[in-house]
Amino acid sequence: MKSTFLILILIVLFFSGKTQPITSPDFSWGNTSFFNLNKGESCVFKDREIKLLQLENHFNLISVEGDTVWIKTSRRTLPTTVGGLRIYVADNKNVKALTSDAEVHGLLKKDVLIAVSDFKVPLLDENYVFPISFNDGFLWDQDLDGYLFSYLGKDEKSGENIYRSHEGIDFDLSDARGLEKHWLTAIESSSVAWIHDKSEEGNSKASCVLLKSDSQPGIFYVYDNLYSKNIEVKEGQQLVPGELIGTVWGDETTGFLQFAVVKSDTVPEYKNRYNNVVNFFPQLFQLYHGQSFPFSKNFSKGIVSFGLLSTENGNKGNTHSFEEYSGKGWQLGKWDTADKVECICDGKLGNVRLKKILFEGTKAECTNPENYYDYEINVPNGVYRIRAKFGDLKLPSWQKILFEGVEAASTELSAGEYKWTNERIVKVNDNRLTVRIFVEPNGNKVAGISEIVFQQAY
Repeated sequence: MKSTFLILILIVLFFSGKTQPITSPDFSWGNTSFFNLNKGESCVFKDREIKLLQLENHFNLISVEGDTVWIKTSRRTLPTTVGGLRIYVADNKNVKALTSDAEVHGLLKKDVLIAVSDFKVPLLDENYVFPISFNDGFLWDQDLDGYLFSYLGKDEKSGENIYRSHEGIDFDLSDARGLEKHWLTAIESSSVAWIHDKSEEGNSKASCVLLKSDSQPGIFYVYDNLYSKNIEVKEGQQLVPGELIGTVWGDETTGFLQFAVVKSDTVPEYKNRYNNVVNFFPQLFQLYHGQSFPFSKNFSKGIVSFGLLSTENGNKGNTHSFEEYSGKGWQLGKWDTADKVECICDGKLGNVRLKKILFEGTKAECTNPENYYDYEINVPNGVYRIRAKFGDLKLPSWQKILFEGVEAASTELSAGEYKWTNERIVKVNDNRLTVRIFVEPNGNKVAGISEIVFQQAY
């Protein structure tokens, strides 16, 4: 009897100590449910158990009914389909730890915030529209550096050791600054919570508009950097999807909309408008392309510029990792939590700066396990002419550059000195044009690349 009683006690203790799966999401937006999970915890969605097995920097090992997959924390990465579910990692504690702006990452309560939906159902239904009108030929360039949680490094304006991640997604509307063009539209049925005049910040022409969702309590939409003169809405006004809000403000050279989705139990104040940002890149991708799964973008010719100011290159530093839909980028691994490389720019000049150790002296510091970096471009197979401009704007540099394994340069340059490689003719057999830049293993000199020019010969 005693042994039977002890066995029963052990069984009760075992099952009482076992973590029960989470069945209710922390919040939802559209057709996506968001769950906070610690390592070892699981949640249930559509009768399928999803478990967080492991974290390695910004990568997350997730199991769905026994199928396991590594999923990168989405900054500009599309969802993965596994076990009949569409999953992306909205945030991760290691990504959050890179920066000082914890409030921006306020929706992350545990190790990982995952976003789950049924792959047969769109992320957002027909009641949502893209927040910029297409009537004037707007084209969304998804290569801009102003994407959600993009690591921005130290905030030099504050004069303090404050490190930022980008709070939303930027849209380059430079050709519409000060004009009635590329009208911004209500993403869904909503009401105007407030309109903030930014004149107290020294900008008498710009405003910010906050919309409150009609369909889901606690969801708000931030439209920042609007041209005050062209705002078409009033506080308290009810809006239907696609209704005009205004146009973008811009200075003499650039104009950007900064757009964000936030979750808040109360109406956010202007100063806190980017707290609790929802990771919404996959939803916008779907609204623009009509699909949430990746496609391959290919190039037969092009110019890729690195590290230039937004006034020179539309805020495309080309520092970020490779994405299939973009068709180009750096091949980075789990070791680089920032998921990008460094750059330096000043005026009309700039370059990507490559070192054995990136972001040294910050929480984003990481060491490349290899002595080289690969930049890859999706291309049709064939023969290509290619050359590159290399060097560093402010530091002495050494770089060895290969195009598809063919050496193009191996040179030391002085600080501020740039040089072009000779044109090389190379053959591509794997649909990837690969530029490999070696760095000094001891880190005495940096390597830099400023521009790549390529064209298919035949």
